[in-house]
Amino acid sequence: MVRLQRRLARKRYLNSKRVYEYERISLHIPKKFHETIKPYLNQDFDLRVTIEKDPLVVTLAPLKTFRHAENTPLKSAPERLQTLEF
Repeated sequence: MVRLQRRLARKRYLNSKRVYEYERISLHIPKKFHETIKPYLNQDFDLRVTIEKDPLVVTLAPLKTFRHAENTPLKSAPERLQTLEF
């Protein structure tokens, strides 16, 4: 069983004279699924929520990012260099 939880977040500003309030809704994942979702931690997801007759369907799909740029190969590898003669 999963339960949606709602809480009101408050942020103070202007030396605590004013308060900005906003609503936060969260979905807690049961303990039995923690090992299944651990490989997906710290990733961005595309979220889709649909209502099909009675059930609420929440779909998370990993976003395609440019993380492959972090592991770029050497751009001037010796086997790829060409010597030019004039």
